[in-house]
Amino acid sequence: MTSVMGNKTKVFALYLICLLLLITFGCNPVMKAERRVLNNLESSERVFRELEKTRPCANDTTIITKNDTTLLVDTITNYKTDTININGVEYITIKEQPKTIVKTIKVNQIKTNYIVDTRRLGIMADSVRYYKVNAQINKEVGNKWKWRFWGLLGILIGFILIKRFVWSYLNILH
Repeated sequence: MTSVMGNKTKVFALYLICLLLLITFGCNPVMKAERRVLNNLESSERVFRELEKTRPCANDTTIITKNDTTLLVDTITNYKTDTININGVEYITIKEQPKTIVKTIKVNQIKTNYIVDTRRLGIMADSVRYYKVNAQINKEVGNKWKWRFWGLLGILIGFILIKRFVWSYLNILH
């Protein structure tokens, strides 16, 4: 009987663990929001635009540096000679051991190229375009409401003037 109770307890514990995992991962609002963002193109675009403002691309500019090193070597051998002219024949004798002078010039050429990711620039241009369009729409709506305000004010003033004239005319008739 105890082994049967022990098995039932193990099954019940496993059932409780599975139930807790299901509740934890099934009702997780973060995962629901992630699924909603990843499955809906419009909401994912909105979220990614906001993320790009706070976390810009880390490699939006790539710097390429090319180093070119050239060694220029110039060798000079210095002799100390003595020329003797005997019966029209010149004899050249070397008095000392020749000295070799080596001159080395090291030339470094560094070329730096910048490659800019235009995605960020495109995002900024879209943002500017969005605010320009919104400003234009707000200006048009503001003008429409401004004319409505002045029209209603004119109607109100006209109504008050007509009412005064009508009442004054009716009072004259009495």
